[in-house]
Amino acid sequence: MRSHRFISVKKADPLFSQYLLGKTADGLRPIPVETFNLGSPEETVTFEMLEQKEIQRPSVFEFVSRLIKLPTFLLILMPLFFVFTKNFVDDRFRDPFCIVLAAFAMLFLFAGLNIRNDVVDHLSGFDRVNIAFTAKPIMSGWVTAWKAAHISWILIGISFLISLPIFILQIELFRILVVVIVLLVVSQFFEKNSYKQNWLGEWTLFLLLGPALVSGYQVSLGAGIDTEGLAFGVLWGFACLFLIHVNNFSHMLTSSQAQIKNTMTKMGFDKAKKFLIAWWTTYFVLWFLFHWFYGGMFWTLFGTALLVFWSLPLFLKVAKIQSPIGSSLKEIRRESLKTFLMMVAILVVENLWYIGVKLDWTL
Repeated sequence: MRSHRFISVKKADPLFSQYLLGKTADGLRPIPVETFNLGSPEETVTFEMLEQKEIQRPSVFEFVSRLIKLPTFLLILMPLFFVFTKNFVDDRFRDPFCIVLAAFAMLFLFAGLNIRNDVVDHLSGFDRVNIAFTAKPIMSGWVTAWKAAHISWILIGISFLISLPIFILQIELFRILVVVIVLLVVSQFFEKNSYKQNWLGEWTLFLLLGPALVSGYQVSLGAGIDTEGLAFGVLWGFACLFLIHVNNFSHMLTSSQAQIKNTMTKMGFDKAKKFLIAWWTTYFVLWFLFHWFYGGMFWTLFGTALLVFWSLPLFLKVAKIQSPIGSSLKEIRRESLKTFLMMVAILVVENLWYIGVKLDWTL
């Protein structure tokens, strides 16, 4: 049975950062339940102090899955599948050893960065003021922010060790690394906190999950950087950034109240609705152009038509929503995810088709 011991701590109090990190002298787990005046010198957080046995813990699989955000790994696996398919079809599959290492390194790196992002969102207040649609390990008390931060650095370190042979065998990869480092440094230099809270961070994410990621896979495979790979990177990064905008849109009310600044909150509700529709409509154009230049005519026409048809419910729901209050924003988020997954399904089937054609359908 819970003791219901609550403590309110102001930002100026030395215990403020310690409690957010999950550090206490008596071994209790501080769980943030309310945050006031976020981002100001008067910021105050109310913590519920729980004993370890009072925290309801999930299974090991659910804990790890939530911690590393397992479903989001699709964002790095689809570009990998595209690079595999593209270079297999073009007979440029030159270094399978390095691409396998790159895949494992990226898995560890992405897991570490996902955990690191949750730590940053917890400390900055994004997760503390916005209602989570899924259980957050730190906010739920399953793990402290301090321990999660250490786990993230361990995973990032493992990724670095795995990738060392790739940098030795594929020197060109250093160019991409320099670009990635510059993007991260510039993004953090101009704006603090999470990528969710600044436009520069949003576009940095677009470049990292899009052109930079695809180019890294291409170079690791020994195929080098080409226009088709960069074009797909732009297409994929644009789709990933759509998910970020939708996520920020779903938290618009609480984010605005907490004075969190991102593209959605700066636009306001009505303009943000039009922006989301315009963004996904622009994606149709990018999709069509990519397939026109690099895909077959069947997938250019059929794939585009199917994607547009499947997106119609999303457009209708976004257009009809009247207020950021209520469950409508959550429904928009769910419908956007369904549309994104359909887009991925089309890409997967399309690439399997190209592999089948290459093998002359002998398998």
